Amino acid sequence: MQTIHLEPSQVPAALRGAYDGHKFKAVVCESVEIPVTAGLWNGGSRDFYKAIDLATGQVGHGSFQDEAPWGNRQARQFKIDPGLVVVKHSISCGIDVGLTFYVHPANAAQLLPAPSAKLSDLEKMILEATRSLKSSYMGRDRYQMKLEDHRYTPDGERGIPFPTRGEWEQAKADLYSKGYLNKAGAITVKGRNAIG
Repeated sequence: MQTIHLEPSQVPAALRGAYDGHKFKAVVCESVEIPVTAGLWNGGSRDFYKAIDLATGQVGHGSFQDEAPWGNRQARQFKIDPGLVVVKHSISCGIDVGLTFYVHPANAAQLLPAPSAKLSDLEKMILEATRSLKSSYMGRDRYQMKLEDHRYTPDGERGIPFPTRGEWEQAKADLYSKGYLNKAGAITVKGRNAIG
């Protein structure tokens, strides 16, 4: 299962419910496992699940966390029929981390973004660095941090040269113009989806 990040504008209001944040993901699948801890606090985290009918926006199939914590709760596999979306609202360590939509393949096309263009290896490297590294650390920017790490990669060990600063900056400008990075240099939802 691949997770696909969604722009807020792609998410129908019926799927948002009372959530007013901007963190949305979709997983295309035919079933989802509802854990025994659904709706309960567990290690500072909590997940709520509900099934929503795409056509009507109605919450259906009951709640997944109705049973009392001291009852005979069990994890269960929920089959997602076409026309239904299972929405998971996650709180992790007290922080709202958004909604995840488990979508049947028959309904995925209307929710998922268009596929992105092929990226060069340098563009992928920049997006991965932007996603995983701070913009600067101890006076070094992402370019310098990746340059220092390059010698430990298979390319560096084979003697393949690292891109120049000019090539890096040009690729960053291209990524911005294509919508993979924003003005501040942060990765966009489109950029997250491009590198998986």
